[in-house]
Amino acid sequence: MAQRKISFLIASVLLLILISMVGFGSAVVYSLSRWQSAIPDTYARPLAAYKAISDTHSDLARLNSRTMEFVLASNPAKSGQLQRTMQELDENLREDVSLIKAEFSDTVHGISMIERALDDWQAERKQIAELVRRGHRDQALQLATGPAAQTYSQLETSLNAALASAHQRAENLAESAQSKSSRLIHLAWWLLAGLAVSNILFGMLVIRRVGVTLVHDKQTTKMLYESEQRLKLALSGADEGTWDLDIPSGKINFDSLWGDILGYSSEQERPHYFDDWVALIHTEDRDRVLKAMSDHVEGWTAEYKVEYRIRSRSGEMRWVLGHGRAVRRDQAGKALRMVGVTRDITLKKEVEDKIWNLAHSDFLTGLPNRPLFYDRLRQAIAQAKRHDQKLALLFLDLDGFKLINDRFGHDTGDALLQEVAQRLRHNIRGEDTVARTGGDEFIVILNNVTHAGDAAIVAGKIIQALTEQFIIHDHTCTIGGSIGISIFPDDSDDMEALVSHADDAMYKAKEMGKNNYQFFSSGL
Repeated sequence: MAQRKISFLIASVLLLILISMVGFGSAVVYSLSRWQSAIPDTYARPLAAYKAISDTHSDLARLNSRTMEFVLASNPAKSGQLQRTMQELDENLREDVSLIKAEFSDTVHGISMIERALDDWQAERKQIAELVRRGHRDQALQLATGPAAQTYSQLETSLNAALASAHQRAENLAESAQSKSSRLIHLAWWLLAGLAVSNILFGMLVIRRVGVTLVHDKQTTKMLYESEQRLKLALSGADEGTWDLDIPSGKINFDSLWGDILGYSSEQERPHYFDDWVALIHTEDRDRVLKAMSDHVEGWTAEYKVEYRIRSRSGEMRWVLGHGRAVRRDQAGKALRMVGVTRDITLKKEVEDKIWNLAHSDFLTGLPNRPLFYDRLRQAIAQAKRHDQKLALLFLDLDGFKLINDRFGHDTGDALLQEVAQRLRHNIRGEDTVARTGGDEFIVILNNVTHAGDAAIVAGKIIQALTEQFIIHDHTCTIGGSIGISIFPDDSDDMEALVSHADDAMYKAKEMGKNNYQFFSSGL
């Protein structure tokens, strides 16, 4: 009787254990199923947040680009079209910021900073538009490249901070999901020990469910990582296309936006292999681009980033910024796959060139000004020393210019100086330099002169060109020129001394009756 009770108790315990294991296993499988179905939502939220911020940053950069185009535009019709485009982009920005503010309720302070910076930038752009409307384009350009550019930089910084917050939240969600997956998988393995004896089929179901969950988790994590890399790169701005390079095969895929930038609208027209893309790069930039790419592929740099010129479908060379990063490497650390973006920076380069010209050119004649002249002279002397050559300085002061200025007015005097600059350009070689260093003073650098007679020939041609009459604003103007000449290294190998010697020789030419040239001599 007792043995029967024991057997019944054992059977009851075993049955209870079996029922518990089956129930527990069912709960684990149900939890795994629920968790698997929640994975897309878990990862979709951070991906959606990234996209919202990327769209905002894209519209912001497009608005900045159109503002620069508006400052530089000379066509009134184009200016009106740009203003309408800027208004639409501004409205899109407001809507995007409102959506981001609703999504990131815990970072309202940061979004408020973006809104305030956006208001400040809008006020500066209105001021720029007003300056352009009044015809003050140089002031508008200075405002656009100065305070407005600083405000735009603050906006980008605030957006980067918002992306960092979204990225941290995405990582926390991913870590939470991974932790939950690990706990459930460990419980499932403990369950398999009991199910192996009592319920083989149920155990196989658990294994299958665990395997599917792991595969799905791995694929989703990979998708999140690659999307994150693309979106981080997209923070560089708008007007950019994406590309994807498979390094072992050399296959490269450019999207339609990349094609729009360079005019390759058809997918068949765009490069499909790495060598095809390299062939479009300007020959002067090609080695630099390939080195930047190679350094990142080998793992020597954290990212690939380089500015270069590339040929568009029309044959025009456009400036672009290439920015990419490896998303997969082999065991040796060599990149197997890269993704990146290409941004059109042609307008930025044109603005930089214009600013440089404003700083280094004479505003009236377009000739190099005094700072650029001294820079050219420094380079010319260095080259002459390297190649054991001579150079000549011709210091020119106009004769009779003050009389023209006083008699006919400053407008006529300014126009006369512009004509003088043209005649000087026509009487020197392309490798030489003519600069305006004062009111009616010009200096010419003659490179690689064989002997002093070469400088005398050029000086004679200049004097002859200046003695011919000028017709300015219906006035007949007659002037001349006194030229002083110094030779490097015969007279001096010091830059300042050469200029001073040429100036002394010019005054000697004045004393000799004007409208002639004189060489420097120690007697002066």
